[in-house]
Amino acid sequence: MILDPYRRLQSVYVPVGDGVRLAVDVWLPVERIAAGEAVGAVVRTTRYHRAEEPARAGPEFDANRAEGELWNAAGFAFVVADVRGTGASFGVRTSELGAREIADFGELIDWVAARPWSNGRVGAYGTSYDGQAAELVARLGNPHLVAVAALFSPHDPYRQLFYPGGAATSGRFARWMCESRLKDGVIGARERLGELQGLPAESIALPAPVKPVDGPDGPALLAEAVAEHQSNTDVHELMDLVPFRDDRVEGLDWAITAPAAAHDAIAATGVPLLVRVGWVDGAFVAGALTRFATLPNHQTVEIGPWGHGGRTYADPLRPAGPLDEGGLAGPEGQDRRLVEFVARYLDEESTPPAGRGTLTYSTLGTDQWRTVDAWPPGNLDVRRLYPGTGGELADGAGPGSSVRYAVNPGSSTGPANRWLAGEIGRGAAYPDRREADEALLTFTSAPLPADLHVLGFPVVTLRLATNGTDGVVYAYLEDVGPDGTVTYLTEGCLRFLQRATAGPAEPAGLGVPRSFARADRLPVTPGENLDLVVELLPVSAVLRSGHRLRLAIAGNDASCFSYHGSAGETFTLTLGGSTHLDVPLLRRRPAGPTCG
Repeated sequence: MILDPYRRLQSVYVPVGDGVRLAVDVWLPVERIAAGEAVGAVVRTTRYHRAEEPARAGPEFDANRAEGELWNAAGFAFVVADVRGTGASFGVRTSELGAREIADFGELIDWVAARPWSNGRVGAYGTSYDGQAAELVARLGNPHLVAVAALFSPHDPYRQLFYPGGAATSGRFARWMCESRLKDGVIGARERLGELQGLPAESIALPAPVKPVDGPDGPALLAEAVAEHQSNTDVHELMDLVPFRDDRVEGLDWAITAPAAAHDAIAATGVPLLVRVGWVDGAFVAGALTRFATLPNHQTVEIGPWGHGGRTYADPLRPAGPLDEGGLAGPEGQDRRLVEFVARYLDEESTPPAGRGTLTYSTLGTDQWRTVDAWPPGNLDVRRLYPGTGGELADGAGPGSSVRYAVNPGSSTGPANRWLAGEIGRGAAYPDRREADEALLTFTSAPLPADLHVLGFPVVTLRLATNGTDGVVYAYLEDVGPDGTVTYLTEGCLRFLQRATAGPAEPAGLGVPRSFARADRLPVTPGENLDLVVELLPVSAVLRSGHRLRLAIAGNDASCFSYHGSAGETFTLTLGGSTHLDVPLLRRRPAGPTCG
């Protein structure tokens, strides 16, 4: 492939090892190249079209204009590619984020590094699917890869997106897969999506067409590529075959798609990472903290009040708060820090920072940001609270007793919850939950005498019996205002078959170690007590003096989770010392400097 070094935007085919041709857009900092400088490059691969077909040719009309200008203005080349079997690329998809796709990414990095204008240093980055791919390519140990930015993407997709707590989000996965196949041009995908949504196929909007490569043969080559896409594997059909984390079938292997499973390989490279997530965006925040605590690579981690992708706002305690444009939370600030991070490694003269790295996090309900150099920080305490028969949540355990709860299969966290954030295109939003809580089993504390800063993984321990042979328990931590308003803080769930633990719970650490392996599954006998240790997703939130803390228990979330219980399902919860809530709290200390 011959590129014109004085042309800012070009679209070409790049062949990989097995002969498949990838559609690739290359944005060049022509001013630096014209001055005789060798430049670094950033690469992103995507299954969502590298660019839509523009109305007119030229960089100013391209869908990636802002992204291209961001990197070119900083002096770097920007390269974006359709992964095999998607967009204008040739090939057939046999899996999502499979080994061959990541190998393609590595070969594309080699191709970029070999260009005459390249200094041989390449960064990989992306958001969501693209960010997961960027982290996975690090496991290859490519010598040209010098930095990775994984933004709003899962570290362990089994636990953090598709089977949180072992409970399937099959409805969400089915919609995503159908929408993706529709983008791939697969015949019948529109009809299937209509069936899932209960709509006529013709009412489903078609995606914008993908951009062909340059040249008079571009449209014909695109048609040939789409013809190959017809053989793409429908991965949704495989999801129910892999309900345990170590399950694998041809086309879907959780280990291959999980950066967490490549821990040792990524650690061996020493490649530095920028990780950015939102507190209520899927369960990605759990992966960010786990990665920061366990991976030795230098990391810059940011956790903020962001919806999926960081362009929208999500703080349940302050739902009307905007993103400050140029500050830590705003899009401009995010882009600036992304470029600054990558620039440390792409310029040969740049000096990478010393030390393990930093974690900068916001606190829901406030404007505060804090930066720490370790997780968990050393100033956390754990407060244990006990549910009581009168619906109280108290510091001391009451006498042994039990309460019965008839599960409502229709209970839900709504159409704009954290699990659907990637689909709705905005931050998760939870309206006042007092009505929703009427269908749940709730326990509420006395009014707080002082502000309470929850920081970490709350853990609920339950002694519970069910009348079925499987099921899921959902636990919600909520803030109850003096006026009765109920605000969502965080949640956790656990499928009963998956209740085995691999060690003690660490509310002030990394939650509950659990394998989710098929060999560790435990049977459920109707009526027999189960000891369940339920990890809630980590959160940093301030509950104000006079507010109350609530624990709510459910047996389903119909928003996007599969129902694993039986008809007429009931829970019997044993109270007393065997059932309790452990809340990690930031120890109160004199006011000090914060980031802003």
